[in-house]
Amino acid sequence: MRTLLPIILIIASIGLFVMYINPTYAQISGLNSQLQQYNAALDQSTQVRQVRDTLLSRRNTFSTSDVNRIERLLPDNIDNIRLIIDINDIAARYHLQLANVAVSSQAASSAGGVGGGGGPLGTVDLSFTVGATYDNFVAFLQDLQRSLRLIDVTRIKFDTANTDPSAKGALKYDIQLQTYWLRQSSTGSSASQ
Repeated sequence: MRTLLPIILIIASIGLFVMYINPTYAQISGLNSQLQQYNAALDQSTQVRQVRDTLLSRRNTFSTSDVNRIERLLPDNIDNIRLIIDINDIAARYHLQLANVAVSSQAASSAGGVGGGGGPLGTVDLSFTVGATYDNFVAFLQDLQRSLRLIDVTRIKFDTANTDPSAKGALKYDIQLQTYWLRQSSTGSSASQ
């Protein structure tokens, strides 16, 4: 009996180790590694929050008019109506009227080198017809050039036989423009038309 009790205690301690202590230790180790991951994520979120606060404080130093100008330069959504109104306002300075207005939006293509297919920029193509004398047309294009919005004139087509009968010496110009907009990040939703 004296030798049997130590053997029973040794077998019970081995069984206790195998059945309870070892699985519990493995579970605690797993929880510790998970705790380290959570702490690392918490540290990163604290750093991101500090960067956000720094950027917000820098943005708050900008005047409202400067922020509006930046948002007009590269808007964060597609506002086709605002784009047409802005270009129509420029045309109205020279007593020109837009006709046959067509708008199409798309992601900037990787071939164009602007942002790539999944990149941060999208494009809006705007085409229209305007009747103008050459001098008024050049002045209109110069005002488009000085506009705050990024605009690329991608095509100008005119025909001397296609004159505007309502104005002396006026030609009809078919113009295609391309402008850009800043897409939301992949975590946000992109703006729709």
